[in-house]
Amino acid sequence: MYCNRAFAALFGYTSMHELIGSPEVDLYRNKKDRGHLLERLLHQDRLVDLPIDFQRRDGTVFSCAATVRAVSDDEGMVVHVDGLLRDGAGGLRPVPPAAAMPDERLQGVLELAGGVVHHLNQPLTILNNLLNELLVDLPINPPGFDKLVRIQKQLSRVIEITRKIASIQTYESVEYVAGVRIVDIEKASRQVPEKSPHD
Repeated sequence: MYCNRAFAALFGYTSMHELIGSPEVDLYRNKKDRGHLLERLLHQDRLVDLPIDFQRRDGTVFSCAATVRAVSDDEGMVVHVDGLLRDGAGGLRPVPPAAAMPDERLQGVLELAGGVVHHLNQPLTILNNLLNELLVDLPINPPGFDKLVRIQKQLSRVIEITRKIASIQTYESVEYVAGVRIVDIEKASRQVPEKSPHD
């Protein structure tokens, strides 16, 4: 689903885009090791420095210590696995500094935005629908009606913000306070990146 540049280089790829989308099981020297790892994760949720043999793009075998965790949805079903690898020499393969990987950082921002929207969308929609039903069923001007209407308006604003987050196409940041920069959701959600002639 996603990896950083160092992870791709570890397996002999020149960019992470060459590796993303390819079958993960092909990275294991022994494909059964992936099944064993997933089986252990179902019982432990997190594994630290598990030794596993992998193979590079050219077929050479190398050993790593894998630290992984299972990520579950609201029903407790495992939806994906994430973590990091230490190579056989004990060196950590971290995410490169942000300044050295603008494309990966932007991709991370977009994926985070997508994840936030995905998890917020359903509960917000349910709340909005329930509130609308409640407002329709209430008699005219009951006590607290104006407060419910204000809550409904604010909920609608939150839903609109999540839609803007979902439509972010470019990384647009602005100065906030005390030197902190934040993503300008308004600008980032309106702008469409230019397509290359090959798109």
